[in-house]
Amino acid sequence: MSQVYAAKYLARAAASAPRDLANAALAKFTAIHPTVLIYHCTFVCDARCEMCSNWKRGDRKSDMSLEEIERAFSSPFWRYIENANVSGGEPTTRNDLVDICRVMLDKLPRLRKFGLNTTGLTPHRAIPMLTDIVKMCAERDIIFSFRVSIDGVGEMHNDVRQVPRGFEKANETIRAMQALQRDYPFNFGISTTIFSQNLDDADNILDWARGENLDIVFNMVRFTDPMLGNSDLADSCKPVGAEEEQMRQFFLDRVRIDPLLDGQNYIYMHYADMIANGYHRLAPCPFQTQGIMLNPDGGMFFCENSEVVGNVRDTDPGEIYFSPESQAHRDYIKNDQCPTCLSPCQMNVAAIKQVVPYAKFLARASREKRKHRRVSATAQAANDAREPGLPPAR
Repeated sequence: MSQVYAAKYLARAAASAPRDLANAALAKFTAIHPTVLIYHCTFVCDARCEMCSNWKRGDRKSDMSLEEIERAFSSPFWRYIENANVSGGEPTTRNDLVDICRVMLDKLPRLRKFGLNTTGLTPHRAIPMLTDIVKMCAERDIIFSFRVSIDGVGEMHNDVRQVPRGFEKANETIRAMQALQRDYPFNFGISTTIFSQNLDDADNILDWARGENLDIVFNMVRFTDPMLGNSDLADSCKPVGAEEEQMRQFFLDRVRIDPLLDGQNYIYMHYADMIANGYHRLAPCPFQTQGIMLNPDGGMFFCENSEVVGNVRDTDPGEIYFSPESQAHRDYIKNDQCPTCLSPCQMNVAAIKQVVPYAKFLARASREKRKHRRVSATAQAANDAREPGLPPAR
């Protein structure tokens, strides 16, 4: 299913390539409307993750109401959004999540891909909500992609999420979504955040996902207050020294072994590069010129390194976005924060919209794969040449 989804997405991206190229050229000289949106509809969460602090700032009273959300998205400012993602906290803790998604689907006329992240920890809520969203997207011929967070197998997941029976509960949601895929076309899988606590379990998670026929995305832990509220957790969660090199090798192995056109390989190479070169970013990012984020209370910000530049509750989003003060803040982020930013947010979108960096990645990934095959073949030949009964060469 993931390959079908990728082909469908690439076909639509190819159709809009001329517009993307024109936008990329125009953005070098002036601010353009965003095409990528991440909306944190709440920070309320049903997990207490070791590497995230969003749940600590969850406050239902400060979340925008459905009426406020509809009013905010009625602005013509949003008419160029092509890729939108709903995140949290945990989106399914909102009773009106399906209505929120309906508003976004109705108010974003150019939307071609809609995404959502969930813990899957409350299956009695998540399953009916996700089923309704799947059906809405299918009716509108909008590509829907979402993932359940799994950060370990069995007790490891329960420990990371600090939820008893969390792995069992998330699996109930996963099985229901796998069954739903037999009737509706959508992309579904799991996502795993790798940090010091579960690093040694990464291969175990990968084996489990493959055994369950689940598409899996690995993310490297990062620390950002605007996005995750977790900068105070860096000392306890960030892999260092040998652990950091172990993580780099894990991501490089994904590039070497997984299919070349796997959409995540671009991100995995980015992670490996960042660790190897002292965290100097080489990968492109759509949020530099075409991205925007919204907080639960209506606060608008450019990316996970950005301060809030205004609030859509009381000001038109276009007025906030295009103001000289906001654009000056974006320029500051580009110059001061972007060069060392680890974020992979919507890098698959950047790959489509910024073809040259992606082409360079494909060339590098191909070289890594050929090198891996040569090393493996040499090792196998050495083992085959050894006398019977001797242990394999290392």
